Amino acid sequence: MITANDKKIEDNFSIEKLTAQQLINLAIDSHEDRIGLESRTELIRRGADDIEVRIAIKKACKFTVLSYEEQIKNSEESTLRSKFLASVSILDKLQLEWQKKDLILRIH
Repeated sequence: MITANDKKIEDNFSIEKLTAQQLINLAIDSHEDRIGLESRTELIRRGADDIEVRIAIKKACKFTVLSYEEQIKNSEESTLRSKFLASVSILDKLQLEWQKKDLILRIH
């Protein structure tokens, strides 16, 4: 089983089976490693050709950002600040990748 909190991963886990929120959580918790990269790549892939999925992913990312922002207001924990910054970064990266894809489609 794969979880964002303790990063337990079975050998046969399939990233395609995870929900968008699970991928977002993994990308935040594993921001600088292979799992984080794979999670972001999967989110980009899912939203690349489906505007409804893209909107749902963006809403989930924004909800996560706001959630961390609210938690930071009530705590001085540095881990929350790191997760907040990672969640903002992920949202930005997703939007940039989707914009690049959209521009490429318009050119062709």
